[in-house]
Amino acid sequence: MKHSRRNHLKGAGNLLGAAVLGATTWRLFSPPAEDAEFIAQGRRFAWQIDPDKCQYCGLCATTCVRKPSAVKAVNDPKKCSNCVVCYGHISDSHIESEKIDSEGARVCPYDAVTRINFSGGPDGMFLYAQDPKNCVGCAKCVKRCNEHGTQSMFLMIRPDLCLGCNECSIAVACPYDAIERIPREPVDDYRGDYLFDSTYYMGEGA
Repeated sequence: MKHSRRNHLKGAGNLLGAAVLGATTWRLFSPPAEDAEFIAQGRRFAWQIDPDKCQYCGLCATTCVRKPSAVKAVNDPKKCSNCVVCYGHISDSHIESEKIDSEGARVCPYDAVTRINFSGGPDGMFLYAQDPKNCVGCAKCVKRCNEHGTQSMFLMIRPDLCLGCNECSIAVACPYDAIERIPREPVDDYRGDYLFDSTYYMGEGA
C-alpha cells in the first residue's frame, strides 16, 4: 500500500514537473502576442553632454541611434542677451531689424530657432529658443552662439528621448570625450551606513 502511494505521488510529481517545463518552454520560444505591451524598466543612469568639453562638431546629429537624434539644442535665458540679432539665429549680424523675419538667413538649416519679441518693437528685446520638433542636434546655432555670443546655447541629451543604450554611440564617436554617464537619481548599492532598529525586527518592547 505504501509502495503504491509512493509510486502515485512520484508519478504526479513527474507530471507536474513536465507541465511546468512545457509552460516555461512555450513562454520562452513562442512569439509575443500582438497586443502585448513593452514596459520599459527604470534606468538608474543617463547619458549627458558636458558643455565645457563640447566643441559643437555635429556628430551628435548623425551618430545617435535615434533618428532624429535625442540630442537637442537649448538656450539658457539667464545667459541670453535677448539681442535683436542673435548669432545663433541669423547669420548676417548686420541685417536691419525689420528685415530679419522676412530676409534673414537662418543659421539653423531646419529653422529650429524661434524668436519672440517681448519688449520694445522691432528694436526691442527678444526671446530665443529651439523647437525640439525641428531640432536635430546639428549644433550650428550652439557653435555660433559660443564663438560670437554669450554662450547661452548648448546641447543636451533629452532623457525622455534617449534610449539609454548601455554603450552610447555618440559617446563612442565624440572626439572630445564630452559625453558622460550620470546618475538619474541618488545611487545606493546598500553600502551605506544603516542603523539597526531592533523594534522593526523584534517588535516594540522587545
